[in-house]
Amino acid sequence: MSHTAEIPMVPGSESPLELKPIKAVDPKAVYHRRAQRLLSLAKDSPLADYFELCRRVVAIQARLAAEADFGQLLAWGKDEAIPLSHLGSEADSYWQGLLQQLLSDLLPQVDEDMARVLRLLMQQSPEQLTSWGSALRQGHMSEVPARFSLFIWAAMGVYWSHWAPMVIKRIDQRKVVQQNLCPICGCHPVASVIVDQPRAGLRYLHCSLCESEWHYIRAHCTSCGQDKGTTLWSFDDAKAQVRIESCDECHGYTKMLFVEKSPLMDVAADDLATLMLDSELNAKGFGATTVNPLLLAHETEQ
Repeated sequence: MSHTAEIPMVPGSESPLELKPIKAVDPKAVYHRRAQRLLSLAKDSPLADYFELCRRVVAIQARLAAEADFGQLLAWGKDEAIPLSHLGSEADSYWQGLLQQLLSDLLPQVDEDMARVLRLLMQQSPEQLTSWGSALRQGHMSEVPARFSLFIWAAMGVYWSHWAPMVIKRIDQRKVVQQNLCPICGCHPVASVIVDQPRAGLRYLHCSLCESEWHYIRAHCTSCGQDKGTTLWSFDDAKAQVRIESCDECHGYTKMLFVEKSPLMDVAADDLATLMLDSELNAKGFGATTVNPLLLAHETEQ
């Protein structure tokens, strides 16, 4: 249950060909598709056990997205919706409640070693969880114990992705400018997705937290914004479904998923399945400028 009636509506164009600066997604559909994709990719992966853990987490996210109580959103102004990056302490009790539900559901599905990790996380104080959640959202991954990050992010993701579509409907997209962080929640993208709607070849960045997508011009670095010295890399050929765009200026990179060629792809699952590409780019001196909610292992500078 949630309440959004007081968030002011902003009218927009109804043209099916209009380029939308920000696109809302249905979190329930995203989580269901991600769980199915993880199941499929696990069959040929040396990380099959980890893929299965992630699949179980994502399946619980899908259930929570459909059934949980999300309370009332307090972050809006009198004239237009305020981005979810401005959410304060009112959000903490809700996502922490989701975390407890997620851990309780997951507990009987894991081995004893993982169960000890889940029980330890369940015992943490609200103040500690608030601190860890804030650190993760700011990209300070090393400030949070690695064994807890997947689950904390998963709970926050359910909460933020619930409210994101409602805020997007009420935000004035004419004021949205190209940016490397999510204009709705302020978090980093997972990867770029190349789509064929409303026009073929458009690039959107997909948020690692609220699952929103925002337009970003191709051949521009998604970290520093410069439009020179970018290079595309892939394992097999120039038409691969997953490629990496690197930047010679800031030495960052982001993956590009051509979902127009393979609609079953999922940004988080397919990024996780192509870690060898990351290894190749890391060896060449490039670093990821993205965050994968299923693998919160690297520090990201804002």
